[in-house]
Amino acid sequence: MKIKYLLSSVAAIFISLSLNQPSNTYAAETDTHTISKQEAQSKAEKYLKGVSKQPNSKWQDTHFSESKTLYDLEGHVTGYLFQVQKNNEDLGYIITDSSSILESTREGSNPYKNIEEGKAIYTGPLYHLKKEKDKVINIHTDQAIDIDQAKSMQIDKEKQHQLQPHTYNAPQMKLNSQEPDYKEHNISNVPDYTWYHGCSPTAIANLVAYWGQNGYNNLFRSNENSNQLIDNLANIMGTDAAGGTFESRMKPGLEQYFQSRGYNPVIGYDEKPTYEKYIKEIDSDRPIIINTLAEPYYGNHTMTGIGYMQLYLPESNENFRDIVVHDTWSDSPTDAYVNYDKSAKYFTSYITVTPFSLLDVPKNHWAYNEITYMIQKKFMSGYGNGYFGPTDNITREQLAAVLYRYLEPQDTTNNPFTDINDNPFKKEILALTKMGIFSVNPEKKFNPKNTTTRAEIASVLTKSFDLEVKAPYEFDDMKGHWANEYVKALYSNGIASGTGGKNFSPYASVTREQMAMFLYRAINLNPNFMPNPI
Repeated sequence: MKIKYLLSSVAAIFISLSLNQPSNTYAAETDTHTISKQEAQSKAEKYLKGVSKQPNSKWQDTHFSESKTLYDLEGHVTGYLFQVQKNNEDLGYIITDSSSILESTREGSNPYKNIEEGKAIYTGPLYHLKKEKDKVINIHTDQAIDIDQAKSMQIDKEKQHQLQPHTYNAPQMKLNSQEPDYKEHNISNVPDYTWYHGCSPTAIANLVAYWGQNGYNNLFRSNENSNQLIDNLANIMGTDAAGGTFESRMKPGLEQYFQSRGYNPVIGYDEKPTYEKYIKEIDSDRPIIINTLAEPYYGNHTMTGIGYMQLYLPESNENFRDIVVHDTWSDSPTDAYVNYDKSAKYFTSYITVTPFSLLDVPKNHWAYNEITYMIQKKFMSGYGNGYFGPTDNITREQLAAVLYRYLEPQDTTNNPFTDINDNPFKKEILALTKMGIFSVNPEKKFNPKNTTTRAEIASVLTKSFDLEVKAPYEFDDMKGHWANEYVKALYSNGIASGTGGKNFSPYASVTREQMAMFLYRAINLNPNFMPNPI
């Protein structure tokens, strides 16, 4: 597999000059036919109108406040930009060429706002440059290169096809009477971190932080900031001082990072990216990493895919397939809409993270983080049919299995019980008993099928984690109870609370979701927790 190197930015010009890997670069394109500005505006207006008709669209009652012609390095027109505005507020922009809408946003000003006419250079989606005397400058990074040098680096167009092994000619979406004329899905709350230590670790940090707030909270801890997260990822992936990252290091680096934080998800590296694969990930609320390979003088880039929009305009019989990305630039709107069919030829790979999903534990479940953590750590498991059974009671034998997986005690053949000889969890029960987590009653029975009670949970967790009583607070229904000190330890360490009315309900059954919560809190014990008086 050819090594592909993701530079610190779209305009990592000087570093890309030294790579000397022509098979990793693409030449700039210029359409053989350039539409007039009037035609472009008509196309943009239809797009604006189509989007504005959709529910909750920010573009309702908007208009174009300004326009700009965009050029390539040779001075050929590559497209036209139109600023969208309402009540003197900039609400994004539209860039169109001879065939379609190239990119757009739904908020903020356009990147060429302060660039004088004739100086705006545009070579493809999200590649925003300006001409200044004999230099071409990246608007987002201020990196510059001599324009003649940039021209000389362009690849011979006759050789372009053979130098683009990942070029993808995306088919147009065909609508039928059953398909909607509009569909949009954006994943909520995906961060849009500003470029730091390279575009690749920054874009991947967006994904990591998203899962950190959706069931994998140990990925991005409360005492860490975004730059620390990006640095950690950059170090693991081998990002160099200039911000360059090899694509081949991204998947193993991401796996290593997840594993170092206690998780083991399925991470995919797909060198045949397609629109259908992208949509599948987004519809599953899974952000996706997009690696692109661009012009030799503009370098390469990594973005975070967070959504898409499909739009069909019957009046012009046009189909639009936009993907929504976070591009890591500090001066761009959060969500950038990019024409997939125009951009796909530059996509070299996707990186996907597929978390463990459960049909009966949606993301809004009160113990989603704790249950997901338990499954990823393999301390608890589902039923094998996509269900976890969160409200099912946990039995004593199941409790033994869960604690055994976490504590990893030494096995033993010494069996003081008379009722577990044929039990599938005999090994776990005996090992934990030898460790002192379980005790032997006078009847020498373990009662493996009995439901675990809250008092028993207090006992085994206090012993398993050597918990100490940090405050002498006592529940009313625990006075004189055999598990009173254990409950005090659990409560004063923030692992369990009462059930109301200053009671703990020691004989109440413990469900699987409650067990996940108790064990999660014990594993991730907060040493600074201060309990409130009961």
